[in-house]
Amino acid sequence: MNSQSSFLRIACFVTAALLSACSEEQQRQEGGEKRSGIVKADEAGWLARQDEIQPVDWLIARQGKSGAKLASEEAHRLRNSLAEASKRFKDSPRMIANRAVQLEQMIKEQGGDETAVMLIAELTRAIAPGHIESFGAAAHQYYNMRKAGFTSERAFDELSKRYGEGG
Repeated sequence: MNSQSSFLRIACFVTAALLSACSEEQQRQEGGEKRSGIVKADEAGWLARQDEIQPVDWLIARQGKSGAKLASEEAHRLRNSLAEASKRFKDSPRMIANRAVQLEQMIKEQGGDETAVMLIAELTRAIAPGHIESFGAAAHQYYNMRKAGFTSERAFDELSKRYGEGG
C-alpha cells in the first residue's frame, strides 16, 4: 500500500468520524430545545432557554414573592427597562434576568437590598451603549464596588462616570 492510499484511507476515516460527531451534537441540541413546561416563577430559580415563562413575567412574579408587588405601570417600566438593557448590552432578556437575579442574591448575602428589577434599570441607565461588553460584565463591576464598601448610589455614580455617556 502506498502513502497516497494510506492518506486517503485516513482522510476518509477522519471525515466519517467528524460527520458522525456533528450528527450526534445536532441530535443533542435538538433534544435540548424541548420546552420545559415551567410557566410559573416559583417553579424556576433560574431561567433556562427552554422555559416557557417570559423573562419579564418571571421577574414580576419574583418581585411579588418578596412582598413588593409591581403595579401595572411599574411592570410596564420593567418591560421597557429589560428591552432597553437587551438592546444596550446585546444580551438576551433571559440572560439579563438571570444575571440580575444572581446579582440580587449576591448583594443580599453582603447585606444589600437591591432588587433585580432595580439593578436592571440602574445598570442600564449608568452605562452607555458599547462601553461594557455585556450585562454580566456590568453586574460584575457593580458587585465588586459594593463588595469594596461602596453604597449602591456611589457604585452607580462611579459606573456612570467610567462608562456613561460622558465617560
